[in-house]
Amino acid sequence: MRNLILFLYFSFFTLASEEDLLSKISKILPAGLPINFIEESLIPEFYVVNVANNQILYVSNDFKFVLAGEVIALNNGEITSLNDVYENKLIKNIIDSIEADESIDFISSNERFKLKIFTDVTCSYCRLLHSEIDQYLSNGITINYLAFPRDGLDSEVYKDMVSAWCSSDPKDSLSKLKKGKNIENKDCNNPVDEHYRKGSLIGITGTPTIILEDGRKFSGYIPANELIKILESG
Repeated sequence: MRNLILFLYFSFFTLASEEDLLSKISKILPAGLPINFIEESLIPEFYVVNVANNQILYVSNDFKFVLAGEVIALNNGEITSLNDVYENKLIKNIIDSIEADESIDFISSNERFKLKIFTDVTCSYCRLLHSEIDQYLSNGITINYLAFPRDGLDSEVYKDMVSAWCSSDPKDSLSKLKKGKNIENKDCNNPVDEHYRKGSLIGITGTPTIILEDGRKFSGYIPANELIKILESG
């Protein structure tokens, strides 16, 4: 019984401390600025605060200083962007929240790597990437497509992408749209809105955007032979 009381006490104390921290940091940031997460940073006596669309701020433990901008960590000659570390953490958390059956998948028969790619069916570089899909697959790269209609949720491309996700053969429908062909209009319970929202949350503004399994993000078209080098180098 005593152990249970101690557990409840410390759980309440931790929750109260987190709420107090959130309250204090919220007061020194612009009103209404969304906070994605707060944690102690690798900078001594500073918190890292991930805000809005995956933007990084650093707040001193006494709440007197806010740092904005790129922070570089130096460790025995190795250079690491702390901003990238904390941006990638949010990206990985958001991507991991997407269910496996939400994507349109092109699966390699000799799969070595799995990528999430936010795509738009009218984007020229998305079309170029997809025209080389067999090259990615032959290199052991499985592609899980997520929807990101660049013109927003009231656009024609949004309706086309909903139709692709709702079709009886999503892979074929997506491929046809990327070739400039028309497909049958469809509607159903689909993830397109959520993909767009989550993509925006992690800072995506254009397509294609490639997300690696560790949360790293690459914007734009990367040929298969170059992409496999990036993946193999870790």
